[in-house]
Amino acid sequence: MNTGQNIITEALRLFDAAGIAADRGDSLVILGLATSPDRDLDDFYRDRNGFFHLNGFAAHVAPRLYELEKFIKEMGLPVETVGWYGYPLEGYLNLKQKAVEAGIGQWGKNAMVINKEFGSRLRLMSLRITDTVLPITGFGQDAHLENPLCKDCTACIDACPAGVLKPYYITNHNACLANVEYTNRHGKITCCDRCWTVCPLSR
Repeated sequence: MNTGQNIITEALRLFDAAGIAADRGDSLVILGLATSPDRDLDDFYRDRNGFFHLNGFAAHVAPRLYELEKFIKEMGLPVETVGWYGYPLEGYLNLKQKAVEAGIGQWGKNAMVINKEFGSRLRLMSLRITDTVLPITGFGQDAHLENPLCKDCTACIDACPAGVLKPYYITNHNACLANVEYTNRHGKITCCDRCWTVCPLSR
């Protein structure tokens, strides 16, 4: 196996999905882990100073990232975790776009990445291998194409309380983000999530 294949093999031992995409002369190892009631990756909150605390990622993603990063470093490659626990909160990298490019899934009508096995339940994170170009694992294109997994289903579009979904796109990101609510004085956040919880592929 070549270097990229070795990395993907190890990544799939730790995560539910993995692929490689390119980014400005670097290689991105895009990883997916499915959220579930027993492994709630959507457990996060914002404190009084406005900082996000990704409890679900800290508990379930961080140990896996550490192990994979160590594996890649032992191969002699310069690697670093992207953002916080692999998630770029600052928005400088679109992980959904890179996941599609890496072949982890396709865009769904809910404007999320649809994976054949896990539907929209994959939460994405990434490691960056700097100054290294590995073969990409997908088509290398971020195309909003008709997804055969979605077929004629419009469950996500029908369920959107803000009415901002059209097939494969969010028409108003600000309106979508308005459906994030602070539920208590500790800043615990409850996301809308209807667009992926109603998806038949996510159940």
